[in-house]
Amino acid sequence: MAGHKRGDWFEREELIGQISDIRVQNLQVEREVVQKRTFTRWMNLHLEKCNPRMEVRDMFCDIQDGKILMALLEELSGCKLVRIISVDFLNHITSSVPMND
Repeated sequence: MAGHKRGDWFEREELIGQISDIRVQNLQVEREVVQKRTFTRWMNLHLEKCNPRMEVRDMFCDIQDGKILMALLEELSGCKLVRIISVDFLNHITSSVPMND
């Protein structure tokens, strides 16, 4: 009988540990969501001053091409940043122009 109670105690402690782990994971995900939403709002607060006005809906998708990020940096710094032509664009131009041999 005593062994059975001890086994129940260990099972209960293991279950409590698993529940705690799940709760910690949920809190981490919740914290990330709040941080992402807060940073997105902060970016939009500054981007609404841009001309043309820009808006971020999904932070990770919307800043991938760098245009919004560049506009945000320009707004925050107050300086116009140099635009760099992409390598793909240059390759397209050079392949479209006939070469004289």
